[in-house]
Amino acid sequence: MTVRDGHMRDPNVGGPSWDLELQLYWVYGVLLALVCVARGTRWLIERRRGLINIAYPGGRVVRVPIGCAVLDASRRASIPHAAICGGRGRCTTCRVRVLRGVETLPPPSASEQALLSRLRAGPSVRLACQLRPRSDTAVLPLLPPNIGASESRRRDYSEASELERFVAIMFVDIRKSTALVEKRHPYDVVFLLNHFFDAVAGAVVDTGGAPNQFVGDGMMAIFGIHAGPREACSQALAAAQLIDSRLANMNRTLADELPEPLAIGVGLHAGNVILGELGYRDRFLLTAIGDSVHVAARLQELTKDYGCQLVVSDIVAATAEVKMNAFPVREISVRGRMEPLAVRIVSAMNELVA
Repeated sequence: MTVRDGHMRDPNVGGPSWDLELQLYWVYGVLLALVCVARGTRWLIERRRGLINIAYPGGRVVRVPIGCAVLDASRRASIPHAAICGGRGRCTTCRVRVLRGVETLPPPSASEQALLSRLRAGPSVRLACQLRPRSDTAVLPLLPPNIGASESRRRDYSEASELERFVAIMFVDIRKSTALVEKRHPYDVVFLLNHFFDAVAGAVVDTGGAPNQFVGDGMMAIFGIHAGPREACSQALAAAQLIDSRLANMNRTLADELPEPLAIGVGLHAGNVILGELGYRDRFLLTAIGDSVHVAARLQELTKDYGCQLVVSDIVAATAEVKMNAFPVREISVRGRMEPLAVRIVSAMNELVA
């Protein structure tokens, strides 16, 4: 034992400690070298397999090796992407719509196909955690990246993915709305419109439909999201009757607030549409897309020309198995249809028979 700088030093202790510290440095250096070698090896393998481009909304393009999952590509590029289950192919929240290169994609596995079938998704919808493209492609994430589990279940059960379905479409619009809002305080206008939508949308919901869009002084509703064609059309006709009743009650209640009773025009048509979610970022809305929607909107406009409350296509009456022979019939030309469309003119909706 020796004395150095006023401290006792035992060579039998200092020697082994220094050797252990040196060994730890060597181990650390070797591990660091192995990491670099592994990364270099992966880089070479990826280059040998080839690289592809995955395009995202907003112009983002991620270059990844062939066989890389789309969800992994999003994570590599720090692109927010929903995946409640962590990318294990269980929750479907990572699903994307393939915008380019659908025909070159590898087919979905049995487990992925089972999940997509439950959503009734079209061929362009895939799970990002399972999709491994082999050529350039473009994708659009369908759910916002911060979606929660409860909202995911709501979207799944609403069949928000691409789905073709026979539904009844209703358009409701207030007549002479300009006279209603002019010379009124904006708060009063909002008050009246909220009462109107409460009566109309409430009638739609109570008869099995779904209020879909509120635009200015009008509303669109869908019947048949969770019902068959006959029930959907029957619900739509029942909703027309109930809307008339509740609007009459509203006019009586707000008689002192209204210069004259609110009058409406309603267009009702049925046919095949595509149900899907449209929106931006975290604001998505399940809606219907197709010619049947445009036809229903046009029938609502025709109520002005015919001076009636309701114009309903014969397709709705026939599907609901309701005889409407008592109401005048007209034939109108509809864009995209070779034959004219027969419609019934209903002067007052309280004339409808349940």
